[in-house]
Amino acid sequence: MTAADRPSVLFVCVKNGGTSQMAAALMRQAAGDAVTVHSAGTRPGSALNEGSRAAVEEVGATFEGEHPKPIDPALLDSVDRVVLVGIEAQLERTGAAPVEVWATDEPSERGIEGPERMRLIREDLAGRVRGLLAELTDADGADAAPAEGGAGRPSVMFVCVHNAGRSQMAAAYARHLSGGAVEVRSAGSAPADTINPAVHEAMLEEGIDLTDERPKILTPEAVQASDAVITMGCGDACPFYPGKRYEDWTLADPAGQGVDAVRPIRDEIRARVAALLTDMGVDVVA
Repeated sequence: MTAADRPSVLFVCVKNGGTSQMAAALMRQAAGDAVTVHSAGTRPGSALNEGSRAAVEEVGATFEGEHPKPIDPALLDSVDRVVLVGIEAQLERTGAAPVEVWATDEPSERGIEGPERMRLIREDLAGRVRGLLAELTDADGADAAPAEGGAGRPSVMFVCVHNAGRSQMAAAYARHLSGGAVEVRSAGSAPADTINPAVHEAMLEEGIDLTDERPKILTPEAVQASDAVITMGCGDACPFYPGKRYEDWTLADPAGQGVDAVRPIRDEIRARVAALLTDMGVDVVA
C-alpha cells in the first residue's frame, strides 16, 4: 500500500506536547504502515511532555523524532480524520476532513497525579485509538491487521463500577482463554485508583498477573468500538448503541472481600467468559 492509498489522521491538542503526541504514538504503534499519522497544536509549546513520553514508552510506543508543531492548513484538507484530543483545543478553521472531539479522561480531577495520571490517560487514549483504527481501516477496505488490537477481530468490553474487580477478571480471562483472538477492553463508570488486592491475589492463583492493569474510565467511544458489551452493576451509566450485543451479568461484588470470598466469583466469571467466547465463535485455548 502506498502512502497515497493509506487513510490518514491528524491528532490536535493545544501544545502538541502531551496528549496529541500520545495519541499519535499509540496509533503508529497499533497501525504500523496501515495509517498515516500526524499531530499538531493550536498553540504549540517548545518541548514534549516527559511524563507523556515515559507513559507511552512503557507500552513500547515512542515519541522519537517528534516535536511540537503548528497546524499545517493543508493537512486539514488532505487527512481523512481530524481528532481534537481533549476539549480545550479549538480549530480556527476546519477543512474537508471530518472533525471529532475526544473528551478524554483527566485523572487529576480525581486527585491522581504523576506517572499514575499519565498511565490512565494513556489507557483512555489507547482504547479510543483502537476504535478509530478499526473505523479507518474498515472504511478504507484494508485487510492488514494492526499490531495490537484493531479491525478483523471480534471485540468485547467488560464494565463494572470501579473497574477494579469483576470487569478486570473478566477481561483477563477473555485475553487468556481466547489466546489473543479477541480484542478486549474494560472500564468503569467510577474507576477506582487501583486493582482490588484480593482480586489480584485470586488471579495470580490462576497464573494471571494483573500488576500492569489499571482501572480506566468508561467512554462512549470504547463502547461504540466494541462488538459485545458486558456489564456487571454498571446500570444506566453504560451508553447504548444499536447493533451491539449487550449482556448484564449478575455477580457478587468482590469489593471489601478477602480472597476466599473472591475465588467463587472468579470461577463463575471464568465459566461465563468461556461460554461467551464459544458463543462468539472463538475457540477456548487455555
